[in-house]
Amino acid sequence: MSNREACISIIDGFGEENLGGVLNTLKSMKDMFDKAIEDAMDEAYCQKLYQDYLDDPDPEKDDEISLEDLAEELGIAV
Repeated sequence: MSNREACISIIDGFGEENLGGVLNTLKSMKDMFDKAIEDAMDEAYCQKLYQDYLDDPDPEKDDEISLEDLAEELGIAV
């Protein structure tokens, strides 16, 4: 029996009066799992960006510039 079939078998054992609670629990669990997957994907993306930065051979990548100098370079009045 697959996990899906086992879940359906358990749900079939609930009375109609209990299914609202089961439904709310299942929705909450699905939302929680979806959020966890989304968070993991975001974390992996950020880690990839950081690793790309570390692997960037550009010798000027660590150069600093003040906010005022950046604004001037971009033609923005501060």
